[in-house]
Amino acid sequence: MGRAFVLLRVPCFDPRPYLWISIGWITLWSCQSRSPLAPQREATLTDTAKKETLASALVLDPYWSDLARVIGGLPPRDTLYWRLAISDTAWTAHAKRMEYLWSTSAQKLFIPLHQWAAAELFPYHEWKGLVFYPFSGADWPTIQALYPFGSRYVFFGLEQEGDPHSVRLLAPQEIARNLWGPYAAMADLLRLSFFKTKEMQQFLIRGKVRGLLPVFLAFFARTGYDIYEVRHIYLTPDGKIDTLPGGRSKPPQSPWDTVVTGLRFVIAKPNQPPQEVIYLSFNADNSGLARQKGILPFLKTLQPSVTFIKAASYLMHGADFSQIRSLILTQSVAILQEDSGIPYRFFDSTAWKVQLYGVYNGPIPLFRRKFQQNLYQAYRTQAVKPLSFGIGYHLVPGTSNLLWAVRKDPAAPLHLPVDTLSARKASTPLLPLTPKDTLPTVPPPISTPALPPAPEDSLPTAAPSGDSE
Repeated sequence: MGRAFVLLRVPCFDPRPYLWISIGWITLWSCQSRSPLAPQREATLTDTAKKETLASALVLDPYWSDLARVIGGLPPRDTLYWRLAISDTAWTAHAKRMEYLWSTSAQKLFIPLHQWAAAELFPYHEWKGLVFYPFSGADWPTIQALYPFGSRYVFFGLEQEGDPHSVRLLAPQEIARNLWGPYAAMADLLRLSFFKTKEMQQFLIRGKVRGLLPVFLAFFARTGYDIYEVRHIYLTPDGKIDTLPGGRSKPPQSPWDTVVTGLRFVIAKPNQPPQEVIYLSFNADNSGLARQKGILPFLKTLQPSVTFIKAASYLMHGADFSQIRSLILTQSVAILQEDSGIPYRFFDSTAWKVQLYGVYNGPIPLFRRKFQQNLYQAYRTQAVKPLSFGIGYHLVPGTSNLLWAVRKDPAAPLHLPVDTLSARKASTPLLPLTPKDTLPTVPPPISTPALPPAPEDSLPTAAPSGDSE
């Protein structure tokens, strides 16, 4: 209106031709927008096209993508911004360690695991829905090898998530000199096939690049992903995901807080649709689920899902974790796990099609009370397929086991057995300890420079671990 008023005030100026031209353009635009072909075009817009439209609307975040590469020991694209970081001797040493660590781990586990999953888990290896990984930490490489095409991945554990806002305040060179903590955490997973929660908690709270945030970022970069979005999130009481304002993380972070916090990533490979990755830090026993706001409503939305369980400390063998166990069983269309996950007796043959892989002679000595007699018998009476790699607590190839269970009718009600394990705990037989019954053999340590000592800055007190993994 302001422009029209000024034009009318100019002497000897007749605005009518311009008005008619404007009206003509508006009419033409209106006719085109109301064309009878428009609804047909909209109707032919498939879900795939809508996803492609959404993907094209996403914008790669150069900072997070390059930071992921720097932490993963890969050269960043913006070498000018990161020049002081990548020229620092601390980063060049870190890059050499990461390259050796990643290449040996990929050859030992992730490549064989991906090939095995493509052959044995079809069609779920190509599952494009929700993938659930409880008690996971930041174990992205394993889940990406098993189910690389999921649209949404949900992880949880006791480990602190870290604060994206505080990381962005660090100078590039400062980041390069504080990567020994994330490296130590990644080394545990890549060498052992699982995280040791208590030790990793100590790694993740030292230095200035803290939490699982740098571990996730490094693994994304190493598996060929770019980063489109990183958010620090929390759950509302009704189970919805919301974003924490910058700089307002929970101090100190603890999985025993009543507010559940975590991270949300949007990632994608070149010319591939975006994938969402969510990590939440919380205590998953029954009392934790009752106390922590919004977690149960959120977990109940995770269906239908494909679930993977590894190195879960046999927590779901007891009554204290019966709720999370029931949620997994009732909401999953397929479950892949080793024996530390859900007890074998919960996989009723009338509801599940079960295939066993590898060998089962019992748990490692640390968990010898969790021996499953029915699983032991099943491995000796059923058709069991071999495993060529070590995974979970049994690290040596030829000693591991996996159970693959697929729901026969996901729509049918699932009748779970009564949890009588706590009542039978006193009578549970112990496996005899023989000279061969030792802790799992750990591969020889990688010959790399020792980690530098922790800087003498003010370190927060570590939250109790709970040893979920």
